[in-house]
Amino acid sequence: MKVKTDWLRELVDLTDITTEDIVNKISLHSGEVESVYSIIDASSIVVGHVLTKEKHPDSDHLSVLQVDVGTETVQIICGASNVAADQYVIVALNGAVLPGNFKIKKSKIRGIESNGMVCSLQELGLEKKFIREEFANGIFYFDQPLPVGMDGKKALGFADDVIELGLTPNRSDLLSMLGVAQECSAMFKRNLLPVKADVCHTPSKEKINLKLDTPLCLTYYGQLIRNVVVKPSPVWLSNRLIAFGIRPINNLVDITNYILALYGQPLHAFDYDKLGNTIVVRNALPDEEITTLDEVKRNLDRNDLVITNGAKPVAIAGVMGGLETEVTGSTKNIVLEAAVFDPLSIRRTSSRLNLRSESSVRFERGIDLNRTQEALQYACYLYQTLADGVIDESVAFAGIKHVSDKKIKVTGLDIQHVLGIEIPENEIKQICHWLGFIREEEWIIVPNRRLDITIKEDCIEEIGRMYGYFHLESTYPVDNMVGALSLEQKRLRELKSILSHYGLYELITYSLVNEQESREFSFNHSNQAKALKILSPLTEEHQFLRQELLPSVLQVCQYNYSHKNSNASYFEIGKVYCELDGKTKEVKHLAGAMSNLFTDTLWNNKQERVDFFLVKGLLENAFQIMGWELTFQPLEEKTTELHPNRSAAIYYGNQKVGILGQLHPSYALTKDLDEMIVFDINLESFLQSSPNEVVFTSIPKLPSVQRDISIVIKKDILANDIIQQVKKSDRNIISVKLFDYYVGEKVADDEKSIAMNIVFSSEDPLTDEIIKQKMDRITKGLVKMFAATLRT
Repeated sequence: MKVKTDWLRELVDLTDITTEDIVNKISLHSGEVESVYSIIDASSIVVGHVLTKEKHPDSDHLSVLQVDVGTETVQIICGASNVAADQYVIVALNGAVLPGNFKIKKSKIRGIESNGMVCSLQELGLEKKFIREEFANGIFYFDQPLPVGMDGKKALGFADDVIELGLTPNRSDLLSMLGVAQECSAMFKRNLLPVKADVCHTPSKEKINLKLDTPLCLTYYGQLIRNVVVKPSPVWLSNRLIAFGIRPINNLVDITNYILALYGQPLHAFDYDKLGNTIVVRNALPDEEITTLDEVKRNLDRNDLVITNGAKPVAIAGVMGGLETEVTGSTKNIVLEAAVFDPLSIRRTSSRLNLRSESSVRFERGIDLNRTQEALQYACYLYQTLADGVIDESVAFAGIKHVSDKKIKVTGLDIQHVLGIEIPENEIKQICHWLGFIREEEWIIVPNRRLDITIKEDCIEEIGRMYGYFHLESTYPVDNMVGALSLEQKRLRELKSILSHYGLYELITYSLVNEQESREFSFNHSNQAKALKILSPLTEEHQFLRQELLPSVLQVCQYNYSHKNSNASYFEIGKVYCELDGKTKEVKHLAGAMSNLFTDTLWNNKQERVDFFLVKGLLENAFQIMGWELTFQPLEEKTTELHPNRSAAIYYGNQKVGILGQLHPSYALTKDLDEMIVFDINLESFLQSSPNEVVFTSIPKLPSVQRDISIVIKKDILANDIIQQVKKSDRNIISVKLFDYYVGEKVADDEKSIAMNIVFSSEDPLTDEIIKQKMDRITKGLVKMFAATLRT
């Protein structure tokens, strides 16, 4: 909500109160102030009178102007085609600073001195959409003479500030200038100023036939206004709309927007000669269509509320009008609609059609039905004074005319119990008075405009915030419980710490994904699992709860790749969701992605690049520190996401818990990624199990002994199976590491050669004879189990 302070001062007495005071009070008592700014952000600008205009002797498009700026007459070189003598313009004097820190100084242009600049509205910082067509490509000039030397911002009507409020969804009453004025009245204890509207009604034989065929329209007024004259709105009205963030169009349209800003009541004007004298409000029929004001044909369904001429839709209620009954420059007679519609219905339609507007937002949050007729009356006053309209004395009406105020019981003890302090009854009455409430003994009567107040706690909150939260006493919670992390929380923190120390960056991503992403990496979960779809998603990109973490992690990788950061080292621990056996499940997963450079140093230009085995080693070490032993097996599933020859299934004991592999080249291409290694591990099995017990042993007194062995085996035999067999062969083996792998001419096509380093350690001396016996036993075991042969 954008509040123009000069306009606010016309609605509530804020004499001697500065903008800074207003901002501070709102921040303390009402809500968040997002920003305070000026529409025209420029210094040293004044009204100037162009005395003469002559052609520049050395240019076809430049003019030499003599301009009276009040204190002196200055010469200015101007290139605008619409500048002319006897115009009253905005002049930036020497030393002025315009938006973008553009400083005006004395200069020579094509050899002729120029002192200052005649400004366009864009040069003063006004957005192009707010500028009238005749000033869009040239300088701005006033329609009437003004005092020369007058402050330029004051002459334009933008000498004040705009306060932008960040409102919570429940405060629909602050979506209007009158609502903000009421709030300021309560905060400063100042009186509201009356909004006067004297309307002269004219008898007429014309009559609008109005019918409501749906309970979703709560109230509807249709006012006939004849003989209107379409013309530009006056400057004061246009300026207020610009400050509010709405582009001025013409007086007929601008008045409806002005009422929206002032009262928070959306209005819509129909061309009466196109509409006819019948209005029926109903739900749309199946397959019904309407072309809206944005010239888009839209398909309607039964849940949509429409305004019809008795035969076909002419507007989507509360969302957008129809093109067929649009007010144009040739419009002579209008029907002005002032209505209140069901908030949920408007929300549903605007979301489905992706049509959000200032009007639909207010209908969704709730309109004060008791002020609808007052808003209509003030609109009629404006049409009468600004558009020469003749206001018909009969108004078509159907629905609810008045909603009773709410009466809520709130005792002084209730207030003391919730706030923890005692507020005197006189103070409570004063607060209620300035809020526009009535305090009667133990009751508070709340007007309908405060739709957010329904229970006594709401009333107490209002009293508390107006009394001042700074009056509340500071106390510490009284609790005998001692806080501590659960075992699961400790383990997750430790795992995050380990991965971070390895150089991986932790991610926290959105748990909602699109339909395509919800199906990716589906081989990593049960075939019976179903994706959970959001009932009312904000966008198509956030329709489903994710079943896997990897699509979310890869989104981050894509973003970083697009910003030239292709060295990825990321991990995330988060929840994935699915429906399985009729139940909703939430499971914690660890996922990550790594690519390109892992470590890099300028010294000797040493680099370590990411590959499958580097990531596998990181995971093995990290989980080993946690006390969990991972094993890896070839991935049996054929997938479109992972490389068929560079992927593996991760096991914990005999249970498959995750995947590790390089992205399939085709899949990576669709994501604009390269050779990226990814992993995803289900953590539930680890978090629910006890880690392997850590056993400390004394340092051996005797040195360890190392031996290397090289064997030839079939290609389909896993190296891990070989290592496990070697470890089982002798209790004195403390380490088995693979250090060489070979396929080529010196072995058969279906064979491979691997070499291992074996480390023995014992409290007893390990002689060459003993080591030879142990190596023979290892060799025999490998020959027996895998038909291995020693490579010489």
